[in-house]
Amino acid sequence: MGVRLRLGDPALVESLSDFLRRRECAVEQTDNETIEIALPHELHAEEACMELDLYLRVWQSLHGWARVEIVD
Repeated sequence: MGVRLRLGDPALVESLSDFLRRRECAVEQTDNETIEIALPHELHAEEACMELDLYLRVWQSLHGWARVEIVD
């Protein structure tokens, strides 16, 4: 599953990228505020969305002011 994420603050791209890599996600920065990620294992779409949502909620709890949106 490949998903693009856009951060409201480009200074936090590296922090989110590192966080997701520690969870064995593949991460590629596509521009200064957008990353593309792939989860480390094959899941059904609904399960993958729930897992990604959990990762993002944990990261955002550590960076309360951060805004992350999923880009289609």
